[in-house]
Amino acid sequence: MPQNMSDFARSVMALLPSEKEIQVFPHARVDGDCVGTAAALVTALRKLGYHAKVMLECEIPGRLSFMNIPEEILTIVTEEKEEEIRARQGLAFAVDCSEGKRMGAAESLFDQAEKKVVVDHHVSSSPEAELAYVDGTKASCAELMYMLLREWEESSGSTLIDRQIADYLMVGIQSDSGKFAYENTKPDTFRIAADLMEHGANVTDNAYHLFDETCEGKVRLHGMAFANMELHADGRIAITKITSRMMEETGAPEGAADGIVNVLRDIDTVLAAFVIRENEGGELRVNLRSKEGFDAAEFAQNMGGGGHHRAAGFSGKNIDIDAFADTVIREAIAYLERT
Repeated sequence: MPQNMSDFARSVMALLPSEKEIQVFPHARVDGDCVGTAAALVTALRKLGYHAKVMLECEIPGRLSFMNIPEEILTIVTEEKEEEIRARQGLAFAVDCSEGKRMGAAESLFDQAEKKVVVDHHVSSSPEAELAYVDGTKASCAELMYMLLREWEESSGSTLIDRQIADYLMVGIQSDSGKFAYENTKPDTFRIAADLMEHGANVTDNAYHLFDETCEGKVRLHGMAFANMELHADGRIAITKITSRMMEETGAPEGAADGIVNVLRDIDTVLAAFVIRENEGGELRVNLRSKEGFDAAEFAQNMGGGGHHRAAGFSGKNIDIDAFADTVIREAIAYLERT
């Protein structure tokens, strides 16, 4: 595997197919970082004359519609379309994830690809690909994409990062750095953000849509979630559950649970906060945020998931949400006792 971004950029360029489609795969339940990184990559590849599209399991959620990503660079993967999409595939490029199991309906398209490239910033990432660049020190995958595009600009003599791409990447950085407030924010994060601002990225509007914009259903859902919060292990563990019934009763839109886990984590005694969300089909998704003294990535890996040291996630299937919550609490208490 390449040891630096310059080598990686050259190696990827040599692997890009001239005729077939470069298919870029973000993870399922997209966030600002994965979809911003994917949109930036596809837009840049098209500028360079390649055929490229973002592969999604569903439409971009309303909370990210402010990004104004053109529909023509997106493909919604369905079972009916899968073979036709596969026939166009020349390269599968994963961003902000490294495994097909995190891509929802696009899983088999990525897993069965003949050629794969991965760019990721998750410390738990262990990609199986021809080329991979994983750097867990970066606050966002968008920072890595910025570095890649800068290398391509230098080698090709083309200007790739325009206002549109700058904004896509800025959304990714702001999203995963928590408005530059998380501890994963490094000096290079600000340096990259400054350059993106000089290219026209709108930090103010992005921050409003990512973190401040809300609706009645979301406010009511958060109220219910906070009212149902439980504290365990002398207040060091906080947990709450969000059921499908709660979503229906409040009329909350998809993604409305975002932010709840951060509030629980900010309680002064809490080291680890968990939000268990019941999705359609019975899958349970857990968002985990932590402080020093509780490695979220390590705990999530033990539970079959992954992520960063302070932000991670995992899932559960074929289990009642209350029973799963009991398991999470028990395992979290045991983890605290071991560390």
